[in-house]
Amino acid sequence: MVDTASADTDAAATPAGAAKVAAAAAGEVAAEVDAPGRKRMRDTELVVPMCYGTCAYWLGKKADEYHSHKWTVYLRGPEHEDLSHAIQKVVFNLHPSFKEPVRVLDAPPYEVTETGWGEFEIGITVHFVPDAGEKPLDLFAPLKLYADADALEKKPQQKNKPVVKEKYEEVVFHEPREVFHARLAAHTHRAAPESELTPVLSKRDDRDELLKIVTARKVVAERIGVLKQQLDALT
Repeated sequence: MVDTASADTDAAATPAGAAKVAAAAAGEVAAEVDAPGRKRMRDTELVVPMCYGTCAYWLGKKADEYHSHKWTVYLRGPEHEDLSHAIQKVVFNLHPSFKEPVRVLDAPPYEVTETGWGEFEIGITVHFVPDAGEKPLDLFAPLKLYADADALEKKPQQKNKPVVKEKYEEVVFHEPREVFHARLAAHTHRAAPESELTPVLSKRDDRDELLKIVTARKVVAERIGVLKQQLDALT
């Protein structure tokens, strides 16, 4: 079973949110063998961190009514590492007004670059390798073309100054398949192929975000423990 944890998932840290997540987890306690017959590792978790978002540049004098910005939507490793050991393909769902709005990338860098004038939400579907035996993960990246009002007051928008909207996410695999666990354990860290964004997107310091994630997960874990005790008492 796949779950995600990010700095923005504060709902899981509330009692109501924790109860909802815990109830779902308690109702999906995995069997040791899933449908294809591949064994799963009980009481084990795998975590695959990733970043996704958008990076936009104002076109300056080249801008027109319908093409004011050049932008890229992407999904990457936090340190620009190759994620293809866990990811089979990434599907980006752009606004229907774009030619071929559904873009499929089966190798890194997982990026789509376009030009336009409007902001909208971009759907990102992550398909994991078959060994994982997991359903695709849906994410959403709001395309941001303009800097915040406060920043624009201090300094007008510049052609060479990117506007980046990025989110850090932890994808958690609960009780993963043994074969998938072995695949990730044997993986050797390597950098993803270079792209135009590589020098722009600095390596993130995720300590503050990770602290929020760990805190939220502790609340959920405690609640799951309570619910399991209650279930055991009823049986």
